[in-house]
Amino acid sequence: MSAPHSGSADSSPVEGFYPDPSIPGYIRYWSGTAWVPGTSRPAPAEG
Repeated sequence: MSAPHSGSADSSPVEGFYPDPSIPGYIRYWSGTAWVPGTSRPAPAEG
């Protein structure tokens, strides 16, 4: 699984929830260095 594209000033992705690259329509937590297992969940509805 690839790292999220968003990042900090030093170009490394900051921790937080990002679109899950393995499950469309879901988000997953990125620890700042790797995807955290078991954190995938449906993306929140817009609006």
